[in-house]
Amino acid sequence: MKLRSTALALLALALAAPAASAQSAPLAGPPGTSLNKVLVIGTDGTRWDLVKAAMRSGKAPNLKRLKRLGFGKPTQLEYAPPTALTLSEVGWSSISSGVWPAKHGVFGFKFNMDPGQATKNGYLDFLTRIENTRPRTSTFLASDWSNIGLPKNGGPIFGSAMDARYALDTNVETLPAWNAGDEAVTVAASRYLRRGDPDAGFVYLGVVDETAHIVGSALPPYAESIATTDARIGRILDAIRARPTYPFEAWTVLVTTDHGQRPYDYPSVASHIGGTPLEETSFVFGAGPGLSRRSGHPKVVDIAPTVLHQLGIGVPASWKLDGRSLSAVRPPASAQAAVIKRGLLAHVALGVPHRASTVRLRLPAGVRLVRGSKVIVGANGHRVPFVLAGGRNVVARLGGLRLGSLTVASGPGSLSIAPGAKRAREVKVTLRAAGRRLGPLAIPLSGTR
Repeated sequence: MKLRSTALALLALALAAPAASAQSAPLAGPPGTSLNKVLVIGTDGTRWDLVKAAMRSGKAPNLKRLKRLGFGKPTQLEYAPPTALTLSEVGWSSISSGVWPAKHGVFGFKFNMDPGQATKNGYLDFLTRIENTRPRTSTFLASDWSNIGLPKNGGPIFGSAMDARYALDTNVETLPAWNAGDEAVTVAASRYLRRGDPDAGFVYLGVVDETAHIVGSALPPYAESIATTDARIGRILDAIRARPTYPFEAWTVLVTTDHGQRPYDYPSVASHIGGTPLEETSFVFGAGPGLSRRSGHPKVVDIAPTVLHQLGIGVPASWKLDGRSLSAVRPPASAQAAVIKRGLLAHVALGVPHRASTVRLRLPAGVRLVRGSKVIVGANGHRVPFVLAGGRNVVARLGGLRLGSLTVASGPGSLSIAPGAKRAREVKVTLRAAGRRLGPLAIPLSGTR
């Protein structure tokens, strides 16, 4: 890459955002506390016109599926030079906080080195908002651009309040290095989503933007990087769908970019900085409760309030966010279980209605059904006629019913509670569908004293 002045050299260093050199520990965080869960995926510097072309040609099937399940729409950034530059520090500060540069104060004039990225004039990123509002919520971040998750270059844009962080350092500006960084992020996030229990997270992938800088967005490698990133997004979504508790959960997935690119057919550190239509065009994909083609005209500042809403967290007017939630429905997934007068009452609203042949509820050790006790099981509001109950187990035969909600109830005095079980913590619900065991879902149990 040829640079003609010291100023351009400094700009190159700032825009490079190269791939990882330092290793980060595997993601490991506390168990989640919500069945309503949200994941935001950011793909840096990605042109909407070429994303559309990739979806049409079958090279972006995962984004196309998200669009089919919810929506996928372009959106204009509401700033341009001389107000603010179309740089990553500006875009991700806006996306994370839910306000435009006029409020968060990151304008890009320090070329991705603005110290205000970490503070954003007090406008917190959505992971920090979640942790401040509901500290027991489990949050995570995975990124290979240091500004996102590390105290470098003015960051971290996403603060340090999250429970688990996989944040790689950056210092090598080559496509193999960036592909390696994105691959490491994808592997870390996929493993954690499959095996862990986070409630909300942000995953950043950067190779698309770097391909524009190193090659040019008008050349085939840039389109190939979009296809590669779509495949990585697909692996992350596959990990969510492979979760044993997935049917019980209501997942919202949002995908966005911070800016577009000029259609250069040559390398340039300044392929995005100005106010051309391609540079100013971002996009938002969304799938989850209440998200559909009728979600209006999304803006990138709508992402933060949407994340909060989907977790059931209200957005006070005093926060003065510029965005709004793209969903108006209440988070649908829930589970409660209680012992009342030595009788059981448990209710589960599934996030994903699922065809099930049987459902099993297992009581904690030391808690048993009294012989001859009557147990009623309801599915989708209707009583299930085939129920086997005894000991610690309640089993109902559903015959392939598309299950959306489940209620299990036994009358007063139907439970025998051993002295050592006074502090019993949870009951477990398991579904069996098409020979596959789903769950168990552990439901906190109250009232056993």
